Amino acid sequence: MLKIQDLDKQILLQLLKDGRQTLLNIATHAGVSRQTVAKKMKQYLTSGVITKFTPQLDPGQLGLTIQAYILVREDPQSTFRSRNDDTFTRMPQVAKFNRIFGSYSSILEVMVKDKNELTDIVKDIHALPGIRETETFIVYNTIKDNQTDPFKHVLKN
Repeated sequence: MLKIQDLDKQILLQLLKDGRQTLLNIATHAGVSRQTVAKKMKQYLTSGVITKFTPQLDPGQLGLTIQAYILVREDPQSTFRSRNDDTFTRMPQVAKFNRIFGSYSSILEVMVKDKNELTDIVKDIHALPGIRETETFIVYNTIKDNQTDPFKHVLKN
């Protein structure tokens, strides 16, 4: 874990504001040289503070009209889970896969073109070894989708 200092907070907040900014623009806001920002950026990438730079796309504009969460309950045997982990991570419709505590063992966030594709995914999941049951929740309206807010909160404090 990187020790976050005031300069780091300023730079990271600028990146969260607009990741397409030039290093010079970030440096101007932070009151340091472009070279300092470049050095810090390299440090963030090397240490894993910044994991990637990716555009945020609108799923609907690309024909992904259904977003759903699939809760999965599995047998606790590690051989099944390991194989299922591999299968879930290879499924292109799965945007996010988390192991969770509680009555379910994992949750998948999926984006698909239509209900038929969603049905096929659920059927494929049920065909995997060790799957006991699933429960699917279809998103009908997203009120907030901002992954940067928790980071802004921690960086401002």
